[in-house]
Parts: sequence; C-alpha cells; structure tokens
Amino acid sequence: MDIEIETIHERINRGDYFILSHAVTHGLKEGFAPCDIVTAVLNGKIIEQYPAAQRVLVCGRVELMPNVSIYLHVVCECADPFSVALVTAYVPDEKQWETPPSARRRKSRK
Repeated sequence: MDIEIETIHERINRGDYFILSHAVTHGLKEGFAPCDIVTAVLNGKIIEQYPAAQRVLVCGRVELMPNVSIYLHVVCECADPFSVALVTAYVPDEKQWETPPSARRRKSRK
C-alpha cells in the first residue's frame, strides 16, 4: 500500500506528528530547525517509497532566511494509523542526487 502525501499533510495539519531526535540532531549539525523539517514536508513531494517499513522519503524546499532556500529530505513513517513520525531529515548530498534532489544520480560505469 502506497502512502500518499495528502495523508501526511492531513496528519501534520491536525498536529498528529512527532519529530524524532535523530531528525533534530541532523538539523543542528546541518543548520536547519524542526520547523524547517515540517515546512519541507508540507511543501514537498514523495520521491521514494519504502513499503516494508511504512516509510517514504519526501523532498521539499525551505527558506532558511530571505533569499536563502535549500532542499531537505525527510523520512516519514506512517506505521501508526493516526500520526506520522518524521524520522530523519538531511540536506541531500549533491554527489548522490540530481538537481533538484528528487532522483538519485546514476552511478557511472568505469
């Protein structure tokens, strides 16, 4: 069963979400706040599904300050039927992701 972005948005807008410490820690290291994680999900789209774990990867853009915006990747888990867990968040590595970072780069064959 695929998880829909609308389902995640509804749960966040109701306040039925929580941000795991792993996501907060990444934010501290990479310069974004918990509110940026939520904004990225609300502005984002699902770019990968992980059905076995009931998780998806969302890519969304956030404005950190005027004229400074970045993309964030957020792993969302919908194992609970009523809430969503924002498991981790990070700035995508340009070496691994296309621009915008919604598709993984293909590995070149040597």
